[in-house]
Amino acid sequence: MASQNRLVMATPISSESTPADGREVGENSRLEDGHGNTREELQHPLGDGRDSEVREDSGTIVDGDAVVRVSEVLERFHANTKLRLGPRAHSLYSKRFRDFAEHSGLAACTKRQLAGRRGKIMLLDYLATVPRPSWQCVSSFLKSVWIHGVGLPWPIDMTKDVGKLPRVRRRTSPRDELVRQWARALSHETDQYDLLIWLMLSQFGWRPSHLAKMRWRNVRVDASGRPDAILADGTESGFKTGAPVAAWLPPDVVQVLEAWRKELRPYPEHPILPWRSMKGRVGNGRPASSGHMRNHLYRIRKKWGLPAIRPVDCRHWVATTCRKAGLSKAASAYLMGHDPTSGESMRDWYDAPQVEDILAEQAQCMPRGPLGTLEPPEVKLVEGLPTDAVDVLRQYLAGQVGTMELATRLEEIRMKAATPPGSLLKP
Repeated sequence: MASQNRLVMATPISSESTPADGREVGENSRLEDGHGNTREELQHPLGDGRDSEVREDSGTIVDGDAVVRVSEVLERFHANTKLRLGPRAHSLYSKRFRDFAEHSGLAACTKRQLAGRRGKIMLLDYLATVPRPSWQCVSSFLKSVWIHGVGLPWPIDMTKDVGKLPRVRRRTSPRDELVRQWARALSHETDQYDLLIWLMLSQFGWRPSHLAKMRWRNVRVDASGRPDAILADGTESGFKTGAPVAAWLPPDVVQVLEAWRKELRPYPEHPILPWRSMKGRVGNGRPASSGHMRNHLYRIRKKWGLPAIRPVDCRHWVATTCRKAGLSKAASAYLMGHDPTSGESMRDWYDAPQVEDILAEQAQCMPRGPLGTLEPPEVKLVEGLPTDAVDVLRQYLAGQVGTMELATRLEEIRMKAATPPGSLLKP
């Protein structure tokens, strides 16, 4: 009696991993006849109708003629990736797969048909409807659901079946005038919650996940009890990536953060920006989501009649402003919660300054944060100001000395002249 052929699928280690021979994950499936003969030796192409059984990731044998149900596929995908992907990622992956299923008529297909050439053709036909620069991103979404939800190997070899793809188009940084318009409008805002959302986006370039998951225990205070920095580990805090955050706090952030803490009176483990209803009721200790932060930014925009700006736009603008201000790559990365070693160069890996050096560099290059670069500082001199003090102020405004050195040298001048504090500058 001839032995039955069956498709045996080895569970992939990761949907993103690629073997050394260039094959995509999912090509480790093989057709066996019980005597160790492979697909090539049997001369039966995958999906020719002779496979009577399909093995799921769980190892159980299911009927290959069962119709694929999209809802079940997505439930299985969520269960298999819930420890690796967050709610927003699941939403994006599921939305893309539903779009593919609707376009290709997936609900009328069986699992055995998808395991054959039909599944590959359906995927390539759908990719043809997507702008080519987005193929890499879209295919990664579909690939993850295909492997962890459908339970089949990924049938597309991006090198052979697709070819070289163009780089993903980057968003451009918004112009200073757009950010300045928001900054001037929000300078009249009295709601500390709204103000803090705007400042965390525009002064640090944080993602919505940073806003939603940053805790009060991440706020460092100085000897006087005033906040001076925010330090957080990306993995421990559950940000979008595991990149750390080390951000020196400009004066406007310190002021709003202190006022908000007095109003909220939180515990260290409470989120800095907890969930808040549309009517303003704050759930102290109740975490918000990234989507909640996006929705709230939209309400701020409508409240003040401002042009559209997204968190990613603020992120681009902060990165550009940091470069203009002369901030190093490492200091910019820590400020924005980006991986400082992402360049994969030797210098990126070995250039690992101390956190205190990072914070000092941020304070020196941008003493008022990125927003402070939009408006020139106004300093009014009084009569009788020592000449050496004027020289120090000129050097500071020209960027030749930093904030720390300015304070030190002014203190030396004050002690030398034996003048009371605050007499050098008008308030």
